[in-house]
Formats: sequence, C-alpha cells, structure tokens
Amino acid sequence: MTVSEASTTLAHQRTSDSLAVIGPLLAQTAERIPEKEALVFGDERITWGQLDRRVNNLACAFLEMGVQIGDRVGIFCSTRPEYIYAYLAAVRIGATVVGFNIQYTPREVGELAAQTNPVVMVVLNRKGSLRHVQPILERVPSIRHVIVAGDASPAGFPRLEELIHGERPELADALGERAASVTADTGALIVFTGGTTGLPKGALLTHGNIVSNIRAQVRHLQFRSDDRIMLHLPLNHVSGATLLTIAAVMTGATLVMLERFHPIDTLKTVVREKITIFGQVPTMFIMEFQLPDFQEYDLSCVRMVIVAGAPTPPEIMRRLAAMAPVAIHGYGLTEASGMVTYTDLGDGVDVLLRSAGKISPDFQLRVVDEARQPLPPGSVGEIALRGPCVMAGYYNQRAETDLVLDEAGWLYTGDLGAVDDAGYLTVVGRKKDMLITGGFNVYPLEIEQYVTTHPQISMAACIGVPDPVMGEVGELFVVPKPGAAVTAQEIRRFCKQGLAKYKIPRYVQILPALPMTSLGKVDKMQLRMESAVLNQKD
Repeated sequence: MTVSEASTTLAHQRTSDSLAVIGPLLAQTAERIPEKEALVFGDERITWGQLDRRVNNLACAFLEMGVQIGDRVGIFCSTRPEYIYAYLAAVRIGATVVGFNIQYTPREVGELAAQTNPVVMVVLNRKGSLRHVQPILERVPSIRHVIVAGDASPAGFPRLEELIHGERPELADALGERAASVTADTGALIVFTGGTTGLPKGALLTHGNIVSNIRAQVRHLQFRSDDRIMLHLPLNHVSGATLLTIAAVMTGATLVMLERFHPIDTLKTVVREKITIFGQVPTMFIMEFQLPDFQEYDLSCVRMVIVAGAPTPPEIMRRLAAMAPVAIHGYGLTEASGMVTYTDLGDGVDVLLRSAGKISPDFQLRVVDEARQPLPPGSVGEIALRGPCVMAGYYNQRAETDLVLDEAGWLYTGDLGAVDDAGYLTVVGRKKDMLITGGFNVYPLEIEQYVTTHPQISMAACIGVPDPVMGEVGELFVVPKPGAAVTAQEIRRFCKQGLAKYKIPRYVQILPALPMTSLGKVDKMQLRMESAVLNQKD
C-alpha cells in the first residue's frame, strides 16, 4: 500500500465514529475535489489533493519519530500553510496539537511547554525565532525532535519543507492503521485560554468536540464548497484552528491566508481573492472602517460577515449589517471548541444589536444563578453550556476542570447573560469583570457599549478599581476617533446623560490605543496594571 492508497482507505471509512474524526474529513474532501484550491498564501496555491499528500508525508515522518497517540506536538508558527500541515498531520495520527502564540517570549513558550510536555516542536525560523528553542529544550526534556519551517535550518534540525515532500511508502500501512485507531474521544488540540486573568490553562479539545461544533456551524451558516474564507486569525486559538480551518476541511472551501492582520493588507486580499466569508473580531472591523479610503474597496464579493469574540459597538454593528447580504453575530469560547450561538441568516440589524443569537440545536444552553440553578427568561446570570462540543477538561488540571465542569456535563462559562422567550442570548459581560459599587452590580460591557455611541469615541474599556468607601468604582479607558478631540470632563457629562449615577465611572483615562491580546480582544489585565501605575502617580 502506498501513502496515497492509505489516504484513500481513510477517506472511505464510514463508521459513525470516523465521521467525528478530523482525518477522514480531510481525506474525503481531497478525494472529492483534489484539484480545487485548499490554501492560498501569497503567490502559493495548494490544492486539496496536494494538501492531503503533504499531510500524509508529514504524518509518516511523525510516526518515524515515534509519536504515539496522545503525544503532544507543539507548533510555534504564524498563520501560514506550514502550521496547517503540522496541525492536520499530527491529528491524523492521534497526536494532540499544542499551539503557541507567535508573540510569546522564550520564557512564556517554555512555561506552557512545561505544562504540556510536547515530544516534537515545529518552529518557524524567521527573525531569530529559533532563539526560543534552546531555553525550551533545557526546561522541557520531553522534546525529542525539533522541526524547522521557513528559513534555512541550522545543522541538526530537519526541515518541514523536506518532510512534507518526502514519500515514505514503507510506513503507509502503519499510517493507515494508526489513522484508523483515532476516535472521537482522542485529544486533538490543547488551546490555551486567553490568560488575561492569570497563567493560561490548556483546554483539551477532542476530535469529537471539534467536529460536532463545526458541523453545527457549517449547517447553520450554510458554508459551501465554493466559499473563499479569509484566514488571518491566530491558529493557536479556536477562531483560526476550528471555526475557519476545520470548516474549510469539512466543506472543501478555500482558505486564503494572511500571516498577520493589517487593515489595508486584509482589505486588499479580500478584494483580490474575492473572499466570500469574512469573519473578524470587532477591533479588526473598527480599524478597517477608520481607514480614510475604506469606501474605495470593492467588497461586493463578500456574502457573509461574522463578528464574535468581543463586544461590538452599536455603530460598528450597523455598518457590519450593511456590509454584506448576511451578517452573523455569534458567541462562543475556547472550552466549547468555538461558536455555539449564532443569529439567523435572515436576522436584521435590530437583532444583531441586542443578541448573539440562539444556541445550536445540537447543544444546550441555560442561564443559572450563584447556586447554578436555572433562571427564568430575561434574568441575568451565568451562561452554562452542555453538549458534545464541550472540552474534555483543562489538560493536567483536575481542580481547575472541576470548577467549571459538573458531573452532568454542564460547562459554567464565567460569562453573564440573559435569554429571552424566543431563545436569543444577550451577553452582559464576564462574571469576574462585574464590579460591585455600593452594593449595586455594574456590568462594564453596558458602560462600554454606551460610551462608544459618543460620536467622537472609537473604543472604550471599563474595569473596576478598589475604593475604600464604595468597595469598587469604575475606571474608563477611551480611544478617540482619528482627529477627534474629547476631554474626560466631556465623557463624564455624556455618561450622566445615559447611565444611572452608580454606573458612571469614577475615573476616565484617554489613550491613543487600548492594549490588545493576540486575538484582538482588549487586554484588561494590562489595563489594570496601567491603572495601578497611574494611581501610584496620583
């Protein structure tokens, strides 16, 4: 049996379990449309047939290195085809991928590698990235192999580019047997939570978790084989790794990749490559809308825009609703493998403004009180989820897992929200973000959404800071629109016009930009650190 024949055998697996495994999905797509574009990266265009062969070759190389089911394969790489090769090859043989943020320092990569103990590291060698390797090797003895992608590899390190083109026919049978032994319960990804509240935890997502989530998403949003999907989000998070990548694997859509987000480069790519599905976090859309020549970009190719991952200012949501025939507002999280609620394709801007949609019929959602008892429609409480998309747990962190997963399978998200009589979810904010001032509950998201309706304000973020009398008070950080001049006094007056007295932030800081995480979310931990410095100066 050749490696290609092994892939064909994998594609023909039809058991119910294989339908919940990523490997057969890729093989089936490659068999069905081998000559169709799978990946576009600059001038490079890779078909589904080529992608499947390269994944098989690298999977065989992993087998030759002794990678076993359940072993971890670390990837330190930006949004490039090399990441996709390593990701899909690892999960094809039952290894679990650990993605590391390309912006991490050697210390940060080392800490998270020590948590997960990968046996192989795939490292993009660009601009000195290999400086990360030696500290990791010293700290993580489990790493037996380092594969280098990108620039020329130093002596002693195998090159990814050679491995993806190297046939190993003697391993074809072993590859087929290994791939057939991967089940829905096999770990596929360890995705670190954002880390804005402390050391990141690694959510372990199985093949079944991911496939169940994306199958529901593809069905609801009606992704198609002829879609062209913009992929410029980090692949070490669920937004890139599951929501977009596995959706393309499942449908045969084309992924058009950009190594990193830049508003001008992104819009030029959308126009040039005729992108049809354009998903981003709100910050990315805001930066694009602020370009002085935004209206000159012909975005008529886009049939669907998707916004999720952070609160969306009302003005931005209105512009999104007018940007394409379909606009989708969704809610999800790492621990649920991606989005779990979505607005309907026919929902208007009024629904998009107030709601993140309804729970997929494949899953369950409820809102609970402090005792984790269900609340009636309209009541604000913690959002809880249950279903096959929910993670297996935090990797090697049983105590942390037990805090959020109960015996009945309910995941307690830490997000606050309310569900109306029609089943539409409104997200109020994070449970830990909520501040209590003088006995009143204050939700920063409500303040942020109101403040960004000010015609001169682009972005806003609110945090709670200690107060000896009130317990906590709000501190508001705002970013003016380009060319706008706004004062803290003016913002306070605006808050008085639309917010109850106890909700008005005590402090207002005007900044040129807000600190962001790699996903484009406001980094409130960094804001709290900046607040502490400012308060010390005062």
